[in-house]
Amino acid sequence: MTEQNSRENIPGSTEMVSSLRNDTPSDSYSNAGSLDSDEEVVNNENDTQQYTAVPITGTLSRRILTRTSTIVDGIRDDNNYASHRESMVVPPAPFGSTNPEEDHLSRKLSLGGTKKEHLTKEDTDALDSYDGEFNKQDMIDRPPDGTFWGWLSAVCVCFINTFSWGTNSSFGVFLNYYLKTNHFEGATMEDFALIGGLNLGLSFMLCNIANSLVRRFYYKSVMVVGIVLLVICYLCAAEAKTILQLIMLQGLLLSIAYAFAAGPCFVIIPTWFLKRRSIANGIATSGAGLAGIVFSRPTQALINKTGSYKWALRMIGIVCGVMLSISTMLIRCRRSLIVKADKPFWKELLGNFTRWDVYRQKPVLCLVSWNFLYGISYTILLFSMSSYATDIGLTYEQGSMVTTVQSIAQFIGRPLLGVVSDYFGKVNVTIIITVLLGVLSMVYWIFVHSYASLIVFAFISGIMVGVNWVNFTPLCADVVGGGDDLLAAVSFLCLIGGPPMIVAEIIGLKLRRDGSSKPFLYCQILVGVAALVSAAF
Repeated sequence: MTEQNSRENIPGSTEMVSSLRNDTPSDSYSNAGSLDSDEEVVNNENDTQQYTAVPITGTLSRRILTRTSTIVDGIRDDNNYASHRESMVVPPAPFGSTNPEEDHLSRKLSLGGTKKEHLTKEDTDALDSYDGEFNKQDMIDRPPDGTFWGWLSAVCVCFINTFSWGTNSSFGVFLNYYLKTNHFEGATMEDFALIGGLNLGLSFMLCNIANSLVRRFYYKSVMVVGIVLLVICYLCAAEAKTILQLIMLQGLLLSIAYAFAAGPCFVIIPTWFLKRRSIANGIATSGAGLAGIVFSRPTQALINKTGSYKWALRMIGIVCGVMLSISTMLIRCRRSLIVKADKPFWKELLGNFTRWDVYRQKPVLCLVSWNFLYGISYTILLFSMSSYATDIGLTYEQGSMVTTVQSIAQFIGRPLLGVVSDYFGKVNVTIIITVLLGVLSMVYWIFVHSYASLIVFAFISGIMVGVNWVNFTPLCADVVGGGDDLLAAVSFLCLIGGPPMIVAEIIGLKLRRDGSSKPFLYCQILVGVAALVSAAF
């Protein structure tokens, strides 16, 4: 909107402009002439001109009053104009700190319908140079792409992922022990697989609840609750007497602890980074691989030394509690996440699940479909290496080493995937990596029967398998921007992507053919097909 059009919408501005335009030098000279002749021109009802003599003192008083009134009106109209312009400046939506019904700018930007009169000049200039690479919201409230606290927060998120979700990297060691020792009488392999599935899938689904809580309470307070619950779960799981107690403690309650301790981290990285989002997210999510390095070998060593899994669980609980506490104290979010809302918490939570304007977007639907199917491949590849090693005749120690190699590859591969994604494009890299994993599962993993070949496959798959964790949040941010739209998109993706992770390992174990030369054949085919179909989305 031009300045002239803006003034035309303000009451009184037209009269002010007309008055100023008529106040020209020629008018002044004309008025002076009328004063010398003691005459004033007036219009009568018949549009005829009459000359009436007026005393000079009355004329001067009237003109002084008129000029004073004009100046006052002009000042008032200018103030009204300035106030009107200020009221049109809509500040960028704080990241996750406004309600959907109040977030007019974020909503309009997401729909591509914002008019430039609602933006400041800087915002307009940013949108004029908009090339479609990122969401428009990021062009208006541009993250700094780093700073000391930005990179420190990325490292802290890495450690938080390491000592929460990352401990799932060592669950393959526990799963192998549970299946081979029959420690819990009457337990089936599906019961043990359910524990790992809950840790990964249910905690993923509960991220929306954790992200909704940080809109009402300080995000570090929510994370502290998760840390305390996590330590309690690990210590109590070591004392479990039945399989049901183990599922409740190491499965259900631990999943809630993961969601509270690490869930808020999803929305921290995009507040600090834009063009470097993928590499920052790669550093943050490399914690899963780092956890495998930290925990896989010590877990196996403690099990071998004590003959039980109990001290391994206790060790993980104590170490995770200490490291999560340190990381939570150091992490920072660039924008406040707290929202002062009048509606009850459950209505706000329901609102996050009913953002149909976000869910109906085709790119969001494609991301959700890809993540849903890819979760099957990811979970089986993550949890099956140790069991596969023993099924082809390798020892427990060799199976643990395979898991460790895969974890090292994830630690290296996730930041690498982030760099490559930022350079070649997140969508392009995600498609290529997903296709390669599907092909390798069907043409290479099926024919692996030796320790050396399995080590190679574990390393290659470990490099690529974490592409979903590296790119799903940056892709959501690129599609919908920041604010509540990103919160809704990430929550929706987590909700839909969680169930496959819960049941994937159970399905994989059900498809295993004991006594066959290729015991994981059907499982390997499932991994390949799921990855290829997800790449199509």
